[in-house]
Amino acid sequence: MRSGSFGILDWVAVAGYVLVILGIGFWGTRRSDTSDDYFLAGRSISWLLTGLSLFATNMSGSTLVGLIGGAYQMGLVIYNYEWTAVVALLVLILFFLPVYRRLGITTAPAFLEHRFDTRTRRYFSALALTGNVFIDMAGTLYAGAIVMRVVLPTLSLEVCVGLLALLAGVYAIAGGLRAAVYTDVLQGVLLLAGTACVSVAAYWQVGGWAAVESATAPSMRRLILPATSEVLPWPGLCTGLLLLGVYYWCINQVMVQRTLATRSLEDARKGALLAGALKLPVLFLMVMPGLFALVLSPNLQNPDLVFPMLAFDLLPGGLRGLILVAFVAAVMSSVDSVLNSASALLTMDFYAALRPEASERRLVLIGRIVAAAVLVLGATIAPQIAQFSSLWTYLQSALSYLTPPIVAVFLGGLFVRRVNRYAAFATLVAGSLLALTFLLVDPGLHFLYVAGLLFVASLVVMGSVSYATATWTGAAPDTAVMWRRSDADVRPKTATAAVLLLTAIAVTVGVLW
Repeated sequence: MRSGSFGILDWVAVAGYVLVILGIGFWGTRRSDTSDDYFLAGRSISWLLTGLSLFATNMSGSTLVGLIGGAYQMGLVIYNYEWTAVVALLVLILFFLPVYRRLGITTAPAFLEHRFDTRTRRYFSALALTGNVFIDMAGTLYAGAIVMRVVLPTLSLEVCVGLLALLAGVYAIAGGLRAAVYTDVLQGVLLLAGTACVSVAAYWQVGGWAAVESATAPSMRRLILPATSEVLPWPGLCTGLLLLGVYYWCINQVMVQRTLATRSLEDARKGALLAGALKLPVLFLMVMPGLFALVLSPNLQNPDLVFPMLAFDLLPGGLRGLILVAFVAAVMSSVDSVLNSASALLTMDFYAALRPEASERRLVLIGRIVAAAVLVLGATIAPQIAQFSSLWTYLQSALSYLTPPIVAVFLGGLFVRRVNRYAAFATLVAGSLLALTFLLVDPGLHFLYVAGLLFVASLVVMGSVSYATATWTGAAPDTAVMWRRSDADVRPKTATAAVLLLTAIAVTVGVLW
């Protein structure tokens, strides 16, 4: 790998990009005087900006490095994480968004307070904050530092993490969600262009798909693997993988916050569909390059180095700067999103509840302080990820243990009137304890199977406690807080786009089955 072989044009591209996003960040400070402005951009984001922002935030540095490295390690099966995201986005459009928008909430946990009580909201907020720091922030900074070390090999992993955190934090903390969304648009375009350059160069160097077929086992080129597979068993698609998708796209504040910031429910739905459509080319831009790398360099010990290896070994001077800019864009898009999400959770779910007299300016200040603290904590944890076999394993394993009880409570709150506040809180606590038990006493199961078991156990707890405490609850829950049949009414154009998207996914899965 030609580490550090950066020319003047490469550095000019990087410097120009940094100046642009810093300018956008400080521009955003002029329109972030209230909490609604800072956390939800004044609820003024269009569907186009929402879709690009959702995509750019999702395809963060950790996802980009993890996907290409995962394909190198496991094959095309890694794409299952992408097409199932489209299914989760449709669940968001049909079931979650109508309720969120009707309630006018700022954070996803606020739904739990409307439906259940304050302690359930705060407990989930604490879990969400934990995920923000240990999964989203730490994973993204670690991925960025890996690539930065290819360019600047004399710097340590810790120093690279600190530099990225400082760069992303300056504009994200200052400008709030508005700055994050506008930079996401630029970052999404650069990300698509940069990964397209890498993919085309790798395909050209390999000499076509025939070379991949001759150099890889058939299982590396299939989406569906046997139930006994240690990589991604097919029952895991129906259990853990869909649960992870529903949590990430429908409940995770990092993603939900963008749909809450749109001008209308229809804008939110169209933006989510655009994000789903952008998942289709990910197969060619961020998954197949992993197989091309397997042909070019079959003995890489660290799969997380596949992306920088392709970029810096195959592209000419000048283009390397574009690729680094694209990657830094992905890292910063995720960092700014996590910072704004975490600050919204802690400020609105804890501080504002404890200090209802706090002024809007005070809430924005607290939000910025919280964002800075989260950034420092995430940067401290990020270097520890190097102890795992790959970044992708770290990310998906952590989500599999954290999310099942959360998904169970949200689904119960949306659809089952009998589920009460005692059951919701007991399910979150019991699910957390059971997940911790699985972590301490390794059951020897694939993490997607563990997610399925945790979800079933959470449903059992929720049902049992609801039945046992039925006489304690008093009045039935307000139906305005729950999903109702009229919420499924979708405009014809939006419905047609959803059907076309599902058809495209079905064809892709059918071809690669």
